[in-house]
Amino acid sequence: MLTGSAAMQEKTVPSFASIWSGFHKKALRERQNQLRLVYPTLFPSAPSQQTTQSAHSNTESDADSLLTRAGGSAASLVGLNVDVVEWSEDFPVTGLDEKVADNMIENCIGTMGLPVGLALNFVINGTPTVIPMVVEEPSVVAAVSGAAKTISTFGGGFTATTSERNIIFAQVVIMDVADVNAAAEAIRGRRQEVIDIANSFVPNMLARGGGVVEVTVRVQPRVSATNRPRKPREVNVVGGGDSDSWLVVHLHLDVCDAMGANAASTVSEGVAPFLSQWVGGRIGLRIVSNLCVERLAKATFRMPLAKMAYKSFTGRQVASRMIEAVEWANDDPFRASTHNKGIMNGVDAVAVATGQDWRAIEAAAHAWAAGCGQETDKAFYKPLTHYWVEADEGVELVDGSDEGLYFCGEMEMPISVGTKGGVLKTNPVYTYTLGMMGNPDSKGLARAMISVGLAQNFAALRALTTEGIQKGHMSLHARNIAIAAGAPAHAINECVAYMVESGRVNQTIAKEYLLAHEIHTTLVTQDTLSDPKNAPRAPSTFYIEATLPDASESLTLNIAFETLGDKPIHLLLSSNTQPSDLCKALFNSRFDHTWIMSTLSILDKIELSTIQPGRSNRILVKKLKLLSVLLNMLVRSMVSQWPSETRRLVDRIVNLAVRSGRVDASALHGKARALSVVNGIHSRTASTGSVKEAALQAGRPLLLAMWQVFELRVLQWVGHAPLAATLLETQLEILKALTEDLSGAGAGALKHNSSPLSKSFSNPEESSGSDDEPLMMKSAMSKKQDPDQMVRTLFHLIEKHSRRFQTSLFLLCDASSHDQNLLTAPRLQLLKSVGDLMAWEQMCAHDVSTARLARDLASLLYYSVRADGPHVEMELDFVSKDGNGFVFWLLNTVGEAGIRGIVTDELERSSTSTAVLEWLKDSTQEDGISGKRDLEVAFRSINLHSLFRTHILEYIQIVSKERDIVKVIDESGMEIFNKDTLLLVTRLYRQYYDVLEFF
Repeated sequence: MLTGSAAMQEKTVPSFASIWSGFHKKALRERQNQLRLVYPTLFPSAPSQQTTQSAHSNTESDADSLLTRAGGSAASLVGLNVDVVEWSEDFPVTGLDEKVADNMIENCIGTMGLPVGLALNFVINGTPTVIPMVVEEPSVVAAVSGAAKTISTFGGGFTATTSERNIIFAQVVIMDVADVNAAAEAIRGRRQEVIDIANSFVPNMLARGGGVVEVTVRVQPRVSATNRPRKPREVNVVGGGDSDSWLVVHLHLDVCDAMGANAASTVSEGVAPFLSQWVGGRIGLRIVSNLCVERLAKATFRMPLAKMAYKSFTGRQVASRMIEAVEWANDDPFRASTHNKGIMNGVDAVAVATGQDWRAIEAAAHAWAAGCGQETDKAFYKPLTHYWVEADEGVELVDGSDEGLYFCGEMEMPISVGTKGGVLKTNPVYTYTLGMMGNPDSKGLARAMISVGLAQNFAALRALTTEGIQKGHMSLHARNIAIAAGAPAHAINECVAYMVESGRVNQTIAKEYLLAHEIHTTLVTQDTLSDPKNAPRAPSTFYIEATLPDASESLTLNIAFETLGDKPIHLLLSSNTQPSDLCKALFNSRFDHTWIMSTLSILDKIELSTIQPGRSNRILVKKLKLLSVLLNMLVRSMVSQWPSETRRLVDRIVNLAVRSGRVDASALHGKARALSVVNGIHSRTASTGSVKEAALQAGRPLLLAMWQVFELRVLQWVGHAPLAATLLETQLEILKALTEDLSGAGAGALKHNSSPLSKSFSNPEESSGSDDEPLMMKSAMSKKQDPDQMVRTLFHLIEKHSRRFQTSLFLLCDASSHDQNLLTAPRLQLLKSVGDLMAWEQMCAHDVSTARLARDLASLLYYSVRADGPHVEMELDFVSKDGNGFVFWLLNTVGEAGIRGIVTDELERSSTSTAVLEWLKDSTQEDGISGKRDLEVAFRSINLHSLFRTHILEYIQIVSKERDIVKVIDESGMEIFNKDTLLLVTRLYRQYYDVLEFF
């Protein structure tokens, strides 16, 4: 059970927006990182080495601590705080150490590993509970999680109970007694004496409130030797064969939170001599009984009948079929055995994960199913679960109506488990598995097990009675086959798809597929980091869900990130939810589900295709593209609000990527920026409540987490190492360009610079200039440049800002969906070149779009007269945000006065706002307009394309590189890609900006 803030978080987040949503779709290391955030005290990190530099140790802001606490991927975190401390630690839920194993059993030769999964969505007695499971059989964890989600969402979860005390039986059988009944009475008459003697052997358990609390004596009928079935030529050597009864003493032992088998043996062996002395006879076995009928666990649920609807079946149909299936199991032990085996799939998996004796639990379950230990013995073996439909009291039943009807489920069985003693301290993994459950006592663990068993049976019967299990099981079976055949992680999905689609699921087919495509590369995972000085709070989440019309599953992104405030923040975006003000502040005002769907639609239209069929990972490619779009939106938004802080974070991410060896420094444009330390911006103190302050606290950790997830998924899903590296380099280049400060580039200073990224990240002399003064306000840039110099400056401006567009990255993402044997280094370089040229063309189209012209011309005219005034804002939109090459060219060919005159004349003809006209004619007046927004609104009211048509055509003729695009596409190395698709990309961008008429 979740504890502390994690538990409160789980209770307050809707099930569809839970921090665990989409957990099964994440990469392994991503799941581990999320667990570090959810359970910071359970999974602390220890320093591997410390490299403190006193020059920096006293100036680290809380933002720096965030970088080492976030628990992200190694490629984005190792060394991110390198000037303070480096951390390295494997995730601790791992295999048993061989030295420990050798001391646990005899003749040890090694260890075997089993997968550890998490059963999610459980609410037990009102408490959200995460339950670890160890099982090799596919579908078990997914099935119980799915069933728990249904029951918790529509029925409020499970109600689970246990017996009041944890009683097990220590048995002593006494043989060769002359008068069994008299002996039984004699022992019963000395009940308290037996209890006292027994408790003398378990003083510690007695001190904890346990110990022997009752004694019962059973006279069990015994089949005579002559009536027992015998083998041919069998010789009877058993004494006392003529006795018709067994004399069995049960010592009722309360074992507290222990499983209790060893204590039961101690008690039975200690008491046995006294019993023999009192009644005579010979002592037989002294041992624990695993049929612990006074240690019962029971789970139930109740949910509206209509909510049982599943796939194409109504709730009534599903319920009827499930009840019918249980009725069959009640009448047929052959079916009942399989019915109960499925239940034990779930129960045993929890038992193994938490260090329990699963064999004892199995034995008790099947004995209970056979009717043993119950007041009314069953005729034969029965199912452990029971389902029925009941009506609310007073409800008038109407034929065909489900109103007031509820589907109910119940399961009860003996469960003997312990959370103290035994092997729990021997294997350290149990510390973590029980810790994730909130360190329950033995009753709490039993309640979780019985709930899992009921959930597993619910899931199995629901699937069996509706669509069957073969479809789901075939894919899961194929996944195991692919793994057994040696498929690397990035190729498993496509190998599975190939086998299922071909209808041939075996290792031979899997190996043929892998051999044919020469997939030999496996991804290398590295260690994560954490900060020991600050215990992280419960993580915040960013969750997006979009339904794709051409996909069999919805596209979801669920990113956990560090919480800097007192409470976690949960940003949710789906078809039935509206984005919060904070979400819009982090991205933009247009950011909603409709925008997401529109973006995905556009990305589909520019999808790269090849002459050969693609791989089966298109949904993964869509996720990468969308993640990149969101990451870039967030950076763009943040750099406009907090430029220094955002640049600093991006610089450290780039720094780390180069140091880790994931990317090549020479592949990134430009020189490294100096790293400045800014204190006080990111205090962990909760914000005072404004949206901007909340956005600041959420933005930095979210940005970091989104980069980590992007990197993890590239490394897991893209099996082609050069392509993966190019993707990471391209995304980093975009981030770097989005935070590039061009303000220091004046006339003659802004010139083409393609030098490799310096491997030194500490040279303050390479700072590009002030963060605050915009390019157009530099004194040299306020004058016209000579034509050649102006064109050089213009081209460098476009080249710089075009790197912010993602065309190259999209093409590279699409390339990962195709035959990677064909993706040679020259082809990748050509594809990247085409993408860069297309980004150049997109930049040109972007700059002359009507909306951008209105905004950037307004910025130019408004700020150009206020450069030396006391109210100058800290940025000039068209340069410091997006860099409008056309406005720059217009300024140097027509001039600021000429631009002002052109728009003023047009506004006079259109009879627009008098205040705007007066300001344009005399911009020195104090009371003219309220701000540049007034100018932008006025400019939007006129046809800027018509007004500047001649200038736009001349500009496009100078800067367009369409011929270069065609030339590269015609290169011999590009023949594997669909030429028409590539040529369509640029046209689609122009169409999107509504500027086709100029090209």
